[in-house]
Amino acid sequence: MKRVITAAILLPILLLAVWSSEPLYFFAMATVAVILGLREFYILAEKAGCRCHRAIGYAAAIVVMVGFYRGDAELVLAALLIHYGGEMFLWLITEKRFDTALVSTSASVAGVVYVAVFLGFLVLVRGDASDAAPRLLTLGFAIIMAGDTGAYYVGRLMGRRKLAPHVSPAKTVEGSVGGLAASFLAAAISKGTFFPDIPWAHLLVLATIVNIVGQIGDLIESMLKRGSQVKDAAALLPGHGGMLDRLDSIIFNAPIIYLYFHFFYHR
Repeated sequence: MKRVITAAILLPILLLAVWSSEPLYFFAMATVAVILGLREFYILAEKAGCRCHRAIGYAAAIVVMVGFYRGDAELVLAALLIHYGGEMFLWLITEKRFDTALVSTSASVAGVVYVAVFLGFLVLVRGDASDAAPRLLTLGFAIIMAGDTGAYYVGRLMGRRKLAPHVSPAKTVEGSVGGLAASFLAAAISKGTFFPDIPWAHLLVLATIVNIVGQIGDLIESMLKRGSQVKDAAALLPGHGGMLDRLDSIIFNAPIIYLYFHFFYHR
């Protein structure tokens, strides 16, 4: 029930930001999600033995998001380069032992790339003036969320064969198939309600790729949590875990949604 209540509260906020005539709202919401997700990433990294300078990481993530909002690739690159150099400099002047300097500085920058750079592509899509931008984002979110929900409930009801027991013992083959079917259904409903101009061939290929990549992203986050010996990245969202637990299926799909938009709908 907590899972349903949390989704019922957050989903309208997401849709309002996606469909608002002002892209700034989506940028603001995405940036808050990035900072919360990056905080959880740093917690995982620290539990795995790294020491991250969080403040400079948060600052770099915000600049990265601003870069995507402005469509400024040079600003994004500069933020990452300055962040990495700044992390190394801070280690040099503040630490006495350097046995984890390499992995810690790398983890700090990897967190910004993993959360901010990947998700920044959604901001890039939403910043386009085309009416296809909010429709494609909604389609992408529908495919991902339906896939996650279908996998969760089909796995609980019918799951027998483990999908990747060494990474996530709770995930099953049956749940994976159920999630894919749910993604196809959500894609078909989306075409009929607000995206009639997307070809069926594109829809089926996009739903397949987005669902599979989403499942891989989920497993990757499970791998990170297992490496840090935690069950959830946080307890921020009742019934869902942390922000990373909600973003894991979206993170690697963000560039895919952008590339599809860029090549087929960008004007």
